[in-house]
Amino acid sequence: MKKPPQPNQLRMVKAPVKEPLNILFVDDDESDAALGRLRLSTERNLHVGYVTAASDAERMMAEREWDVVAVDPSIAGGFEFLKQTKTLNRYSSTLVVVRSNCPEAIRMAVQCRIECLMFKPVNVEHFTDQVLQLAAEARRRRQRQQRRVLAIGAHPDDVEIGCGGTLAKHRTDGDAVAILTLSRGAAGGDTNARTQEARNAAALLGARLEFGDFTDTLISEGTRTIELIEAAIREFRPTHVYTHAAEDTHQDHRAVHAATLVAARGVPNVYCYQAPSSTVDFRPNFFIDITPFIENKLRAIRAYDSQVNRSPLLQDDVILATARYWGRYAGHVLAEPMTVVRQRDSALDNTEGDAPSPRESRSAAAG
Repeated sequence: MKKPPQPNQLRMVKAPVKEPLNILFVDDDESDAALGRLRLSTERNLHVGYVTAASDAERMMAEREWDVVAVDPSIAGGFEFLKQTKTLNRYSSTLVVVRSNCPEAIRMAVQCRIECLMFKPVNVEHFTDQVLQLAAEARRRRQRQQRRVLAIGAHPDDVEIGCGGTLAKHRTDGDAVAILTLSRGAAGGDTNARTQEARNAAALLGARLEFGDFTDTLISEGTRTIELIEAAIREFRPTHVYTHAAEDTHQDHRAVHAATLVAARGVPNVYCYQAPSSTVDFRPNFFIDITPFIENKLRAIRAYDSQVNRSPLLQDDVILATARYWGRYAGHVLAEPMTVVRQRDSALDNTEGDAPSPRESRSAAAG
């Protein structure tokens, strides 16, 4: 007999579907290259985007991980965009389609570390085959090299406060980022407002967002919570997990910490972040430099208007002071502190150390 669905079933869980290859065309030429684009658009497992302006291409690069970016650099702003493609999406393959009578365009294109150069007019069959091959290579490269980051929080805003700068750092490095929030924060305000705020914050961090439907203040560390987090891990296949620390006065935070350690037992890198409700027993031994990403963190926290307006702990000056406090122990200007549960990826940051004891922490803060 089939078991009924559990009330806290994760909404992200579904039958596995092979993700489509993503191909972006940046070109204003409606000739032969367009025929290849139209042909690719009919393929079932492809997502094809098309823009004619470099400014629109930059926006679309921020919205999706493209496997191939096919560019005619002779369009307005095309060369500047081409120079940024590897920064905007480090795993994508770049195909330049240009007229053979533009030697300067060819020279500049080659300098941009492109994977393929084709001349107009293109052979449609060859063009489409080349795009598909480049897309498949990019997807394999991404799957082999990309970190996949899952940040877990009990309530909306927990993740942004605890590791928002770290998530921004991951995203800038080209890593895939997802946030799992186990409740909608009913004890802290209107759930509709908090849900929308969480969506806005996740978008600012470039993160995928999923919710569980646990009741705020009643999250347990038991089987249902573990199964929910396990489902997210099966779906997202993270290489890195960030979660609450055990040293916390909020019962939901402690429960999520305990459940995560069980659910993430097979994840190679697991870290615990600090919350405003963490106690002086929180003893970080790993510090992540968020100096270049502090504005990303502040913007994500500001997205929670309903919480920032009611809590002095979420004001910019407090967030900055906390980051400066931990940065002084790590040799950074601003840092987010973590306790390491398990770490196999030493490339994330090279600053480890012991935090001061609780007594020393109080003394340092006072000084």
